[in-house]
Amino acid sequence: MHKLPNDTITVTLPDFGQSKTVLGDPGFATDDWGGNDALTATISDLNSHVTLVGEDLVAMHGDSHGGNDTLVVNINGGWDGAVLVGDAQSMSDNAKGGNDTLSADGHNTLFTDISLYGDAQGDMSGSAKGGNDSLTASTGWRSFGALSGDAGGSMTDHAHGGNDTLSATDYGLEGGESLSGDAHDSMTGNAVGGNDTLTFTATADVQVGGGSLSGDAGISMTDNAKGGDDILTAIVNGEPAAAHASLTGDAPTMSGNAHGGNDILMGASTPDLLWGDARSYAPSAPGSITGGTDTLNGGGGNDLLWGGPNNDTFVFNTGSGQDIINDFNQGNMAVGSTAPEHDLINLHDYGFADWAAVSSVISDNSAGDAVIHLTANDTITLDGVHTAALHQTDFII
Repeated sequence: MHKLPNDTITVTLPDFGQSKTVLGDPGFATDDWGGNDALTATISDLNSHVTLVGEDLVAMHGDSHGGNDTLVVNINGGWDGAVLVGDAQSMSDNAKGGNDTLSADGHNTLFTDISLYGDAQGDMSGSAKGGNDSLTASTGWRSFGALSGDAGGSMTDHAHGGNDTLSATDYGLEGGESLSGDAHDSMTGNAVGGNDTLTFTATADVQVGGGSLSGDAGISMTDNAKGGDDILTAIVNGEPAAAHASLTGDAPTMSGNAHGGNDILMGASTPDLLWGDARSYAPSAPGSITGGTDTLNGGGGNDLLWGGPNNDTFVFNTGSGQDIINDFNQGNMAVGSTAPEHDLINLHDYGFADWAAVSSVISDNSAGDAVIHLTANDTITLDGVHTAALHQTDFII
């Protein structure tokens, strides 16, 4: 195995309409071990684009191993673009990504797109394994960011995601961020997601837009793909007029025999959408999809919550707003499972003395749904569940 040197490369794009691709290890060959490279780029004008790649824009295969690279882009123009790739174009066989740090700062820009991929810009296949990467991005007015912990495309075969940390901050009047813990697109075959931490923050300047977070795949998980145990958090500063966050523990769509991880989802102070596993399901046989044991906390705002299949816990803190749990003890039905399910509602923060105190504030609304009246402003509606069906064992007091 050939160990490549550790390089430090700095480039600037000071003029209008420039484009530059910087490779940490050009000529990277099969079974090479990449250097620990530091690549830095600065864009100072409009309509420019930079691509930074930790190793090379080639397919890493065999026993290739990426170095532990640091890629940084600072953008101060507009209508610009930046793509940061921790290792290579694609990864297969037994290739392994390095533990890379990717950072792109475009918070002063407008109409700028930023894409960060922890390991491969495209697909990961075979037994390829992603590194434990750190991805950080900030975007400005009408700008967008896309962050994927491992693959910018899909993960298939026995590909395995690293344990990545993704953080995106939106500073602009309009815009949005998309974060996927493992694959930007799909996870198929026997692909396994890492245990990732995803955080989206909207500043007080944000008025329209928001963040979309998927713990594992940005589009779908199918076959025997398995999600990691992920932590997804949305933070909103100030009072944006129409900002929101959508948090999905595993992937928007789960099909085949996919298996969800045990995820923690924490919403912001805005009306958010939280799905413990997926938004839609297509099992290959009744009950073939297994959900994780997830914890959902919508934060403030009037949130919509779906735990998904398996036993989930819904946590409510004071000031939680008027929330709806759409599948309390009904998540298994979404995948055709007849197995009993026992979800929990955690009300510890509200200080109820006992079950009698809780039961006294629960009643059915005109639609026959149980409503838990926590305060004058905080309620929990259990869609499709009657008050008579609830018991002390459904609550954490």
